[in-house]
Amino acid sequence: MSRRSWNWIYLLGIVVITAISVYSIYNFEKKEFKIKLGLDLRSGTHIALQLKPMKDPVTGKEVKVDDAVVKNSMSIFEKRLNPDGSREVLIQREGDDKIIVEIPDETNVKAAEELIRKTGVLEFKEVFLNHATRQEEWRTVLTGAYLEKNGASVQFDGAGAPCVAFKFNKEGGKKFAEVTQRNLNKPLGIFFDGQQISAPRVNDVISGGAGTISGGSMTTEECEKLKVLLNSGALPVNVEILESMTVDPILGKESLNASMAAGFIGLLVVCLFMVVYYRLPGFLASVALVVYSLIVLASMYVGGFVLTLPGIAGFILSIGIAIDANILIFERLKEELWEEKSLSSAIANGFHRAFSSILDGHVTTFIGAMILYIFGSTSIKGFGLTLMIGTVWSLITAVFFTRVFVDNLFLNNIAKSKKLYGE
Repeated sequence: MSRRSWNWIYLLGIVVITAISVYSIYNFEKKEFKIKLGLDLRSGTHIALQLKPMKDPVTGKEVKVDDAVVKNSMSIFEKRLNPDGSREVLIQREGDDKIIVEIPDETNVKAAEELIRKTGVLEFKEVFLNHATRQEEWRTVLTGAYLEKNGASVQFDGAGAPCVAFKFNKEGGKKFAEVTQRNLNKPLGIFFDGQQISAPRVNDVISGGAGTISGGSMTTEECEKLKVLLNSGALPVNVEILESMTVDPILGKESLNASMAAGFIGLLVVCLFMVVYYRLPGFLASVALVVYSLIVLASMYVGGFVLTLPGIAGFILSIGIAIDANILIFERLKEELWEEKSLSSAIANGFHRAFSSILDGHVTTFIGAMILYIFGSTSIKGFGLTLMIGTVWSLITAVFFTRVFVDNLFLNNIAKSKKLYGE
């Protein structure tokens, strides 16, 4: 197959990739972009929290914050804040013992803090005599750790009052039967996060592993919150909220519009400069730059990444890196033409001899962006991630896509005048 035929195939491939990218990032039915936006570009609540060791209510042993505890806590927060899976809640780990929670479109920061701060420990306590003080005290004999997965639900008792029904797993049901048998005709305290909800009298042995929680004055909304907390599980450690803030919907929209305007104007100015200074190659590089922008955004959508203000900054910076690679190529091409070499030789040498410098620049930029992503804070990670993605695609579009465009025009005898190339 001839070189001209291969170039047509490459060009067709670029067109297909561009079409797929446009379809990936834009919903033509709803006339809106599909890319997920960070809180700084929309509205929502941002909460930074730290996990701290605590004692197990049954064993009394201290639970330390390790990798497993952090991952388990993140899973619990996800279940609490997104019980039905319909919200785009972002939960990220930061360091060894910190977690960042972002809840889009949530402006009630106090409600979010309440769900996050609660340990969520359900305890069943029996009365025992403290021989040291000669007083009766509560002692934890069973916790909600034995509840079935999603074993809590909101129901209504015979009087029409809301209550929370629960069901233990097999092991928990056995332990619950032993506890109720041991406490026949005695009160059994039900505590949540250290606060007593009720203390019903045990009249019969409960062998089915099921029961209800009712505080008498509990509303349906309170029962729903308790159900969510029980189904998500208890946090193994304490939580301290380091900072919390909300982003107003109007402010988020203004930030998005300003960022999009800045990106569009920047791209337009760069393209105009390339066309005026480098003529035909500059125009082709501008086309490649537009394709590059679409591919980067599509990559972020496919990867499920969230676009933030720092991410937009990284994206705009990567545009500069992409065009810089083309400048190196075209300057080398012009030097070849000034040495009175043929146009075919100048094009080949321009791309070939500039490649090593372009590769070195992209590799060093990628390494720097990767370091920012690995060791940076949450906002810096967005910048580093976008810059990494942009750097990879910049190398491909600047070297390969632009070369395909130039070769197709030259090999098909459309643009063979040296003046078109800036001589």
